[in-house]
Amino acid sequence: MASKKRKREVDVELVKVYEELADQDETVRLNAARTLLSQIFKAGVTSEEQTTNILRRLFRGLCSGRKAARLGFSVALTELLSQLSVTEASAADSPISSATIVHILEGETTPETGTSGQDGRDHYFGRIFGADAILKSGIFFARSDQVQWKQLLDLIAALAIKKPWLRQECGWILFSCISANTAVPVPQTFAIDTLEALLSHKLIRTPEGVAVWIATTKRFPDAKLPKSAWKHEDPLASKEINALSTILKDARASQPDQDFEAQGSATWSANLHFAWDVVLSELYATVAEPQVSARDRVSFEKFWAVAVEESLFSNASSTERKSWGLNLWRRVMETAPRSLLRHTFTQAALRCFVNSLKAPERLLQRCASRLAQTFPRRILMENNEEEKEDSNGFISTCVRSFLESVSYGDFDLITKTKTMQNILETKSDQVTMAIAQALEHLLESSVVDETEELRNTRQKCIVGLQGKVLAVALRSVEQSPVESVALPVAASIMTSWLQKAYISPESLAKQDTPVTSQVHELIVARLGAGFEQALRLGNPGVRLFAESLLSIHAMEQSGVQMKIQFEDEVATAIDTAWTRLQESYRLAQIQASQKDSEKNPYSMHDGLLLLYCLILFQVYNGETEAVEITRELIAFHDQWIASHKKSGKSKKSQKATALMEGDDVAIIEILLGFASRPSKFLRRITQQIFESLAPQISKDGLESLCNILRAKENAQGQNEMFQSADVDMADNSDEEDLDSDVEIVSASSSAEEDASTRDSESESESDGDSSTSSTDEEQDSESDAELAAFDAALASALGTRPLDQTDAAGSSSDSESDADMGDDEMMELDEKLAEVFRARNSVNPKNKRKEAKDAKENIVNFKNRVLDLIDTYLKQQYQNPLAIELITPLLKLIRTTKTKQIADHANNVLRNFLTKCKGPVGPNLTTSAEIERGISVLKLIHEETCLQASNQHAAAASLSSILVTKAVAKGDPPSLSTIVQLYASTRLRQLTDKKCHVTPIFFTDWNNWCQSTEKRFAK
Repeated sequence: MASKKRKREVDVELVKVYEELADQDETVRLNAARTLLSQIFKAGVTSEEQTTNILRRLFRGLCSGRKAARLGFSVALTELLSQLSVTEASAADSPISSATIVHILEGETTPETGTSGQDGRDHYFGRIFGADAILKSGIFFARSDQVQWKQLLDLIAALAIKKPWLRQECGWILFSCISANTAVPVPQTFAIDTLEALLSHKLIRTPEGVAVWIATTKRFPDAKLPKSAWKHEDPLASKEINALSTILKDARASQPDQDFEAQGSATWSANLHFAWDVVLSELYATVAEPQVSARDRVSFEKFWAVAVEESLFSNASSTERKSWGLNLWRRVMETAPRSLLRHTFTQAALRCFVNSLKAPERLLQRCASRLAQTFPRRILMENNEEEKEDSNGFISTCVRSFLESVSYGDFDLITKTKTMQNILETKSDQVTMAIAQALEHLLESSVVDETEELRNTRQKCIVGLQGKVLAVALRSVEQSPVESVALPVAASIMTSWLQKAYISPESLAKQDTPVTSQVHELIVARLGAGFEQALRLGNPGVRLFAESLLSIHAMEQSGVQMKIQFEDEVATAIDTAWTRLQESYRLAQIQASQKDSEKNPYSMHDGLLLLYCLILFQVYNGETEAVEITRELIAFHDQWIASHKKSGKSKKSQKATALMEGDDVAIIEILLGFASRPSKFLRRITQQIFESLAPQISKDGLESLCNILRAKENAQGQNEMFQSADVDMADNSDEEDLDSDVEIVSASSSAEEDASTRDSESESESDGDSSTSSTDEEQDSESDAELAAFDAALASALGTRPLDQTDAAGSSSDSESDADMGDDEMMELDEKLAEVFRARNSVNPKNKRKEAKDAKENIVNFKNRVLDLIDTYLKQQYQNPLAIELITPLLKLIRTTKTKQIADHANNVLRNFLTKCKGPVGPNLTTSAEIERGISVLKLIHEETCLQASNQHAAAASLSSILVTKAVAKGDPPSLSTIVQLYASTRLRQLTDKKCHVTPIFFTDWNNWCQSTEKRFAK
């Protein structure tokens, strides 16, 4: 009874162990296996019957699809067989023989007759797991039981033939067994027997056979392998490449020699066969070990061309094969040495990759998307120094191949991905430099049989990508606290563009193909955009701007011919400008290194430096006006140097004479000339120059800015601003004589042409739309047609023909005939002329409305640029006594402008200034003259407050009045009585004058300020 009870207890414990071996939790499974091998089974104690029962149960458990039964039972079985392997099969105390193990495996994993399909599959899976457990345990190797392992090999090979969908798993366990380093070493005879078994079952010329063969030759290089397997005794032999390609594609090839026929698979798997990894690892070895390639083995380049390019990526390949090719390419990108990667960018592979990214098939699209993600990651991978040395070649090949695959179009737009963007935006300065060099090489290279249109497209694409790389480099400089290689990257791109924009193509010996005219225009535009981005960085951007231009000057001095040639007089001025630029750059660098420059990032030298850079940039761009501006700037600089020397070496004198009286007006006029143009770069640099010169700007200089704010926002204001002839916008044209009529027509026509020209330039710069120029040409042709019709009508009325250049000589003599006309004829002529001009005026209103609209847009744009400069001044010089001079013009602009955007802009500028001057901070009025001027400005503000305006104007005027009051009271407390009287008079005016429109907030703010400061002035 006791023995039966113990047996039941053991059975219960075994049931629990078997149940836990199938648990989903790996820890539970491992604990159950440990319990089985430590408590239930004990070597030398457990009887043969008990051991056999345990083995049968474990083998049977491998055939179960319940939970994780196969995983748990295979671990327990492997460990149990490992313990059995320490006992020889012929020993007297051997619990179980090798033949018994094979017999149990075969018996327990054979499905019974009549079982369902799933049950049969479970049994076949169980046989694979069981065979794997036997091989991993090494029990046959420890006992050197060659007969039994041959029987086991036959079972595995027979299963691979009977169930082709399990062939890869069968090959994997054999490959793993031979290549793994186990506690019990695999004997060489087993590896040879494995190949013999595969050969006898015609499985040697399969992907599994290739993998096992390579594993055997790698582990046992001196082994005598079957010679009938391969014609050249090696599947990786150069002459076996076609057969290897067919085998790895897993297709059956029809060959005359049936002994060397590739055994194809009846099934397909989306996963890449493990044999590809085995073959690739051998091909990679040719890079690390050149002696391997000396054995007449196929190279990686040839392998890719035949087994991948011509096989998986061929036009006739199915979707499934192409997905294999994309997965294989991804595997190579992740594992191959960098020197081999350039061989993968072949034509068919790239075509399949691009087409798959935009393909409707989800399989190909998913594989291609995963592949696209590997390129940026691999570019950043730096495993060893050898890869670093070859990184430029790989990156160049990658970028060039992608661009060529889409005919130098927008790769990301065509494929609807961010592949190229991710490559360009890699966070590595070394990679960014390599990409910049690759693009430069592509831009300078020539293509055989390339048409002008294709060259234009290619160069435009590359310049666009260079612009993106430049933006990445500049962002890296902005984000990096210390200087990195990103700034040289930006400098190399800018210098390259400058060379192609300004240097004659004949002088660029290294350049095979010059840029087209359209690309030249694009480069000039990109230069402006690039310098604008650089100037945002502050001093590093200024240095980049100056150094890039100076590099061109250095080449010019060395004898390189420029595209633009200057006359002697102009060349002298340009040379002087270059000399002044170099000197300003040197002084700016010295001042930037001083600690006292941290408070004010820009100095007078920075302003002059940027001015010279800007003007020389415009000169070499072909701007004719820039030459005259260069002379003006040199003259101003000469005066500044002379006054600077006379003032002595005192710092106060230097600051006081930084700009002589009236000199700042000339500089401001130059800046306004550039700022008024519709260019983001010009707006940026003029503001930065103005910020550098702001401490030295005089009252006259600020007044020149305010004069523009006072201009009318119409054609009359435009003509007054630019000192042009007045344009009569009225509709009535009752003129007294012929001469005045003709003059008016001429003036109107001239103004119309000027406005049309400015409008054309503005639209072409801001929008870059090619249709603008054609529209302006049509409008010009319409105007010419109208003038021609008017001339014809006028000639008809006068009884003559239209006047041309050939009639100029005889005009004086013809005019004498007018004296012979009688009174009646003169009256008739007057009626005809009046009719002609009435017809002319009926056509002109449409053109005049357009002219007025264009003039208003020009003035509004100009005022916006001036407001930007004033905002720059007030942000930096808010403590300057001259800052209060800008308050009244801003208030008047808010009140008088008819453009809401201008009113809002002016209000924002004034609000920013008032916010900057909160608390005790504000303009410092120290001298009596400054106090008197402050009181005068305060009176003007009160006058402005009394006028009818918007609530926006009233609030700004109230706060401005408080600001000036605070500044005057701080500088001269006794002046507080004058301020109180001024507020009192304004209150009285509010009560007695109907035309006074002071709002309540004006006195509310005054009362609040009085309450907050009464303790400061009370005695």
